[in-house]
Amino acid sequence: MAGNGRQHGLSPRQQRAVMALLSCPSIEQAAKQAGIGARTLHRWLTDPDFQAALTEAEGAAIAEATRRLVGLSDAAITTVASLMLDEGNSPTVRLRAAASVLDYLLRLRELKNVEERLTALEAAISERDR
Repeated sequence: MAGNGRQHGLSPRQQRAVMALLSCPSIEQAAKQAGIGARTLHRWLTDPDFQAALTEAEGAAIAEATRRLVGLSDAAITTVASLMLDEGNSPTVRLRAAASVLDYLLRLRELKNVEERLTALEAAISERDR
């Protein structure tokens, strides 16, 4: 598909529409940004190839956002810790910071447990299918 300007089977207009869908709050605004009609975009959204390309683009955007958030995590933890430990802050601020630490700790622990259980299940299924 290299010679016809198509990527993932999409026309250049469809590729612009995928990018617009990632940055616009509505289908109508995405269609306008991509230079197409809203009805056309609604029709494309029912096409499996277009849906697959959109899903892939969304996944890439989420992966990029995740990388950026991971890069900010140390500064975020430092900020919360300084708010929590600074006795000059009001008890409300310190309590909210402490509650955030505990809440996120529990969430991370839960995610880790789910990941471990999923990995074990996948290994058991893989072993059974051998």
